[in-house]
Amino acid sequence: MRTSIALILALLSPVNAWSQLSNSPIPDFTATVLTGEKVSAAQLIGQPTILIVTPSTDAANSTRLWVEALRKNIDQTQVRIRDVLAIDLPFFMSEEDAIGRAKEKIPARYQDQTWVLNESSLEDALNIPRNSAKAFVFVLDAKGAVIARVEGEPDDTKVLEVEKAVRSTE
Repeated sequence: MRTSIALILALLSPVNAWSQLSNSPIPDFTATVLTGEKVSAAQLIGQPTILIVTPSTDAANSTRLWVEALRKNIDQTQVRIRDVLAIDLPFFMSEEDAIGRAKEKIPARYQDQTWVLNESSLEDALNIPRNSAKAFVFVLDAKGAVIARVEGEPDDTKVLEVEKAVRSTE
């Protein structure tokens, strides 16, 4: 009986949910670049990509740390880096308001690489808890398949895991 319960719990765990997602294409979504253009998941096809998902304002610090670590350790001619601000906007705030606030915080040279997403489909599909205080980093191959996932603030082990995943796409 204990073995059955342990097996059921293991099957329901987030790790298992993630392993089923691994190597599946990134789910379709539409977002707005801070520079104003609309983009979709299709823009992530064709070149390996590191996608940083920021599910809350509390996750902004870990996103900032990831961006700094990745720009130091990843050859951006081989892989593109994009940040998705997954915002669950309150009814009184428009997407334009959110973009305006983000533009105040993000240097102009990175605004074309930062997308605002006002829907939860990406978070649901990638098993990201809404309002998480952690950033989530995904490595996608050129076909848009998720080949690695790390979360939280970067450390040597996590950065190495991302670097290894990027190298596997070459």
